[in-house]
Amino acid sequence: MKIILLLLVGLCIFSPIFAVSENDVYCYMNSIGIQHSEVVLKQAIYESGHFKSRIFKSKNNLFGFRRTKTYMKFKSWQSCIDFYKKWQDKYYHGEEDYYQFLQKKNFAGNKKFNYAKQLKNIKIRDSLNC
Repeated sequence: MKIILLLLVGLCIFSPIFAVSENDVYCYMNSIGIQHSEVVLKQAIYESGHFKSRIFKSKNNLFGFRRTKTYMKFKSWQSCIDFYKKWQDKYYHGEEDYYQFLQKKNFAGNKKFNYAKQLKNIKIRDSLNC
């Protein structure tokens, strides 16, 4: 019983050390050349429930990427962003507003859902400094 209590206390004390911040994600995005990184950060916040969703915690999946019906698993949240960068490079060519691009690309998986509006309403909490 004492061991379990010590483990729980340890998790409570040290879990903030391992927490991902908006600034961490934003700076990593910028370091690898993600286009429209503030919009993509809003996507990560939305899709991961502000970095608290089960899919994010168990699979390091910031964006809800799937292969067929199964959520993809990444080695780290950074590798998920690396995957996003490859996706972005393949499909986005800078010809339109990024919110419109995401809506047209049907990133949310539901054409009737106004994904762009949802993203625009997200307020970034941290000050973004890299």
